[in-house]
Amino acid sequence: MRPSRRLLAMVAAVIALASAKPAAATLVMALDLPTLVSRADQISVVDVVSVKASWNAEHNRILTTVDLAVVDCWKGSAAPKSHVQVVQPGGSLDGLTMRVEGMPPFSPGERTLLFLRFPHETPGRASIVGMAQGKRPVRREAATGRWMVRAPDRAGADFVRTTPASSEVFTARARPLADLRNEVRALVTGGGR
Repeated sequence: MRPSRRLLAMVAAVIALASAKPAAATLVMALDLPTLVSRADQISVVDVVSVKASWNAEHNRILTTVDLAVVDCWKGSAAPKSHVQVVQPGGSLDGLTMRVEGMPPFSPGERTLLFLRFPHETPGRASIVGMAQGKRPVRREAATGRWMVRAPDRAGADFVRTTPASSEVFTARARPLADLRNEVRALVTGGGR
């Protein structure tokens, strides 16, 4: 007995669906620097002290808590050496990994520039403005000893560019941290573009 064409088509469809790779579905609006600055409650260069994953209260979601030590605060009132916590969805725990495309990863010991927002519903805990684009890696340049800030990592998300300036978010070359500090401070005080 020969299988019908309809049955063969159904089997082919099931095989195709079973072997399909999941698509990245996180779309985030790309934000230019003035927008990042205006949306942030605090902008700080920080050192990552620790990264810890834990289950939420319902034990159905992994959350990662990042403890940060402030090195320099460009907007807000955080003092050097004070601590800030960022809590974000995703992480690895108990042999499981939950990944949220667009959430920036953190590693203990790294230095980074963060654009932070403090939601009212979670006092004492910050979130990152614009997801991955609100985290900029900071590294010391070997040849000159200057601190340089790099473009953010996309962290698996797709960013929708809405203005010409927002198209530069991920293509910008490394620049001296001091230059970016001056630009951000000018935007904070209203003297920027």
